[in-house]
Amino acid sequence: MRSTVGFPTMFVAGRTDSFKFCVMQLVGPDLRALMWAMPKKRFSLSTAFRVALQTLDRLEKLHDAGYLNRDVKSQNFAVGIGKESSIIYMLDFGLTRRFR
Repeated sequence: MRSTVGFPTMFVAGRTDSFKFCVMQLVGPDLRALMWAMPKKRFSLSTAFRVALQTLDRLEKLHDAGYLNRDVKSQNFAVGIGKESSIIYMLDFGLTRRFR
C-alpha cells in the first residue's frame, strides 16, 4: 500500500533471531482514545460520519489490493499528526490475509 493515503509509510522491516520488526510513520492517537477523551465519551454525528467514510475507504483499498483485515476495531485506526491530523490511518496488519 505504498503511497496510499490512510496507510502509514513503512520505512524498514526485517527480522532478527528473536523477533520481527517494522519502522513506520508516526501517527497520533487511535480512534478509541479520541472517543474516550470526548466529554460524553462519543463522537458527534458529523464526526462519526467523517470517521466512517474514511475507515470504510481504507478497508475498500485494502480489499481492492486483495487483502482482508480480520481485526477491524477502533484501536487499529489513528489520526495523523500536524498537517495530516484530518487523515485517518489504518494500523496493525497482523491478522491481515491475502484472499486472491
